[in-house]
Amino acid sequence: MNNLFFGGSSNIALQLAKKFKNTDSVSLKKNNNVYNKVFKIDNYNVSSLNKLQKKITQKYDNVVIFNGYFSYSFLSTFNSKNFLKDFKINFLIPMEISSFVIKKKLLKKNGAIYFISSIAGFEDLIGNANYSISKNALSFSAKILSNEQRKRKVRINSISLGLIKNEMGIRVKKLTNTKKKYNSIKNVIKKISNILNNKKINKKNIKIL
Repeated sequence: MNNLFFGGSSNIALQLAKKFKNTDSVSLKKNNNVYNKVFKIDNYNVSSLNKLQKKITQKYDNVVIFNGYFSYSFLSTFNSKNFLKDFKINFLIPMEISSFVIKKKLLKKNGAIYFISSIAGFEDLIGNANYSISKNALSFSAKILSNEQRKRKVRINSISLGLIKNEMGIRVKKLTNTKKKYNSIKNVIKKISNILNNKKINKKNIKIL
């Protein structure tokens, strides 16, 4: 099974890649020790993505989009500049990536795109406004995209992660004062691995709590 990870420098992506031999990465950083191939990119705009087309010479079973960013934010003190920054990373960039993958036909028949989303998109934690709104949009858009790609036999899903005991998770818990318990990275990696090995999942938002 061949995988391609966008945002492959994230902690979860790096650990997940260790479980799969044939995994490539598109990343702002180089992580040659973990991945089969690393396609370094300066940013995730359309121009930079299109330059990847000549470098990527194979098709993949799964494309996983890990790009995401959390910032402490409130709607009562709404700042459009900060909101658009967060929305771009958490929603617009993953949409650009998925569009690139589909247009350039980087998936094998019955291949899948997985957006790494968050359970925050379905909750109303104080201090989580920008992140929650953008992740909600991402999870819902995955279902729309799945409908659009059904006849082309491209599967589209989102994976909503709960609170994980890593750098981001610890920060989120501290800033939002949530009482939720941490999920171990080991458990998250195991469940995502099982999901990627399943060739039937389509149009699902899978919650890992």
